[in-house]
Amino acid sequence: MKKFGAGTWIWGTAVVLSLAFSAWYNNWRGPLTATEIDTYMEQLQARPDNNPAALKDLRAFLEADDGREFIMLNVIKLHADPQPHPQTGEPTDASKLLTTYSDAFMGRLFFSAGHPMFLSDRVGPYLDTFGVTERPDWTWTSMVRYRSRRDLADAATFEGFPGAHLFKTAAIEQTFNFPTQTRVQFFMSPALLVPFLLLFAASLAHLVVTLRATRA
Repeated sequence: MKKFGAGTWIWGTAVVLSLAFSAWYNNWRGPLTATEIDTYMEQLQARPDNNPAALKDLRAFLEADDGREFIMLNVIKLHADPQPHPQTGEPTDASKLLTTYSDAFMGRLFFSAGHPMFLSDRVGPYLDTFGVTERPDWTWTSMVRYRSRRDLADAATFEGFPGAHLFKTAAIEQTFNFPTQTRVQFFMSPALLVPFLLLFAASLAHLVVTLRATRA
């Protein structure tokens, strides 16, 4: 293989992979349309276990869609004692029940470029906390990245979601969550990190090929 041909192949592959990753990881479809929102809400309202107040909040969130990614903050208190398994009724550790839910939900979310940003266990008491009337013994907190609000709606209306969600409600004693958007971060987003690593790898590969050709 000629040096020019090798370089073209290396850089071409890196560029194609970077573009493919960007096409998957970023939202190129823009904000939700009114028709899309109505369709999602009709599906959720048709479920027998729907919560009107929660659906009202969800609609407001979807209608305010700006097309950007968001990060869902979750704070969770697991049941300390084993809970009945949603399918068998057998007492099961709460963490195992939540893992069953997470495997189903996060597995699907990953295909829409959603993923955990971090998962942290609580390791100490409340510090500098005030203005709250209740202090549950929270177990851990996590932040999950969603590519878009459309992906959240897709996950919520997925036909397998109600069955998986039973494991979440069985495992968790108390929880709260809300969506956030990043103002400042001190680490590189995967949207930039992955293309950077691909191009960096291409530069190293091209250097190796060039050095070998020079010594030949």
